[in-house]
Amino acid sequence: MKKLITGILTFSAVFLFFKPKRVQAPRYQPEVLPGDLLFSPLGERDSFYIGHVGIVTEDGHVIHSIPKGLKKDNVDRYFNKFKRLTLYRPKNEDAGRQAAAYANRIYEANGQAPYRFFTSLEDTDGDQYCTKLVWQAYYFGAGINLKNYALTKKAIHPEFVKDTRFLDKIGMY
Repeated sequence: MKKLITGILTFSAVFLFFKPKRVQAPRYQPEVLPGDLLFSPLGERDSFYIGHVGIVTEDGHVIHSIPKGLKKDNVDRYFNKFKRLTLYRPKNEDAGRQAAAYANRIYEANGQAPYRFFTSLEDTDGDQYCTKLVWQAYYFGAGINLKNYALTKKAIHPEFVKDTRFLDKIGMY
């Protein structure tokens, strides 16, 4: 009887303390193009509110703004950071390339830009936040004013640059 109880306890302990790792199926990752915008929920939990946005560059990276400055991640890494992403693509491919090139110029010129949300859109060589970076890339790089904001506008939530006049929603991944 002792052996049976010991066996059951040992068997139970193995399942309680040594749970097998779950294997996740690979996540489908769409092809991205320069100027594509990747919107993601903020934080670790999925949310219906979009909290972050990055722009795809011509060299297969995503530039976005975080509290430590501007960040340039490869697309695979960016996709792995978030549980869900929504992809928006510029209707004009040339405009996308121009916006991507401008975002890259901002990154190269001011990669250590402090993260400050309440700054005006016109300031290109100072404080940044993710939506401001994307808006500036399209405005100064491609001549597109997403949602017709004034240069003095401050603190734009990422949700409010989804301008269907210039961007198509491709899907959620």
